[in-house]
Amino acid sequence: MNKVVTGLILYLVGFAVFHFGLFEQVILKMEEPGVLLNRYSYFLLFVAYCIGFNIILKLKPPIALNGLIVWLLGAYFYKVVLFPPIPWTLLITYMMLWTIGTFLYISQDPVTFAEFRKPIVKTVVGEYKVAQYVVFIALPLLVGFATYKSLEPSFAEPVELRTVHPAPPATTKVHGKSYTLEGLQNPFRIDEQDNYVDGGPGGNALPVEGKFPFLDADKVEYMKSVTEGGTIFFENCHYCHGDQLNGLGMFSHVFNPTPANFIDPGTIAMLRESFLFWRVAKGGPGLPNESTPWSSAMPPWEEHLKVEEIWKVILFEYWYTGWHPRTFDEESASGGEE
Repeated sequence: MNKVVTGLILYLVGFAVFHFGLFEQVILKMEEPGVLLNRYSYFLLFVAYCIGFNIILKLKPPIALNGLIVWLLGAYFYKVVLFPPIPWTLLITYMMLWTIGTFLYISQDPVTFAEFRKPIVKTVVGEYKVAQYVVFIALPLLVGFATYKSLEPSFAEPVELRTVHPAPPATTKVHGKSYTLEGLQNPFRIDEQDNYVDGGPGGNALPVEGKFPFLDADKVEYMKSVTEGGTIFFENCHYCHGDQLNGLGMFSHVFNPTPANFIDPGTIAMLRESFLFWRVAKGGPGLPNESTPWSSAMPPWEEHLKVEEIWKVILFEYWYTGWHPRTFDEESASGGEE
C-alpha cells in the first residue's frame, strides 16, 4: 500500500479513536481532571501518536501532508481542546499566527519548499487532472455557495422576552455561609468611609443633596478597599464588562445580550449591593428557573473569589461609575449573615 495512503488512514483512525473515544467519552465527562489525564495531556498524547507511527513505520510523508497535519493540529487545539473557549476573532488571530509558523516550517530550506510546491505546480499545469477540476471548478462553486448562504436574507428570530433584574432569593449560601439578602450591607462601606448622610458617622438623617464623601480619595481605608477591588476587577472582569465598565470588553461581542453596562443608570444605580453580591457570587448558573430565559453568561464567581473580594469588586464598580447603591429602610437594616 502507498505510504501516503497508509499515513492518511492512520491519521483518520487515530483521530476517531482519540476524539470520539478518549476525549468525548473520558476527558469531557471527568468532574475533576487530574494532572496526568486532562485536555492538554490528552492532546500531547495525540500528537505523540501522530509522530510515533510515522517514525515506527518509517512512512516519511511528503512535506505538504506534514504541513497540513501540523496546521490541522493547531486548529483542533484552539477550537476543541483549549478551555474555556475563545471568541472567534481571537481564534482567527491565533490561527493566522499558526499558519505563518506552518509556512515557515514548510519553507525552511529550498529543498523542502520545492517539494511542497511540486503538487501545486503539477495541479496548475494539468498533470493532476482530478485535483485541477476540484481546485478550479468545484472549489469556486463551493465558495460561491457559502458566500450566497451567508448573505441570503433570513427572517429575524422572534423577540425574546428577558427579565434584566430577576427577583433575588431571601437567602443565599456562599462558601458555606448563609446570607440574608434583605438588609445585607457591604462590610467595606461603613462609617467614615461611606458617611454620605448628615449627622456624622453612623448618623441616620436623610442624605444631603450633592454630598457624596464615598468618592473622597482622602478616605484612606475606603480607597484601599476600592483599589483592591479594582485590581480584582481588571484581573477577572474587564474582559467582558470592559476597562471602562461600559459592557464593551474584548469578549463582549460574542455574548447576546452583551455584559452589563455599569455606566448605564438602569443597572447598578438601581440595585442594592446585596443584589450584586448574589448575582456575582452565583453568576448565570445560579439564577432561578422562574421567568427564564435569563440569558446570562457570567460564571459563578464564588468558585474563584473570596467573599471579601466580591464585596471589594462591588465597591470598586460603584466608585468608578459614580453611582451609589440603593439602600434599605431602617426596619430592614438588621439583616445579614446567619
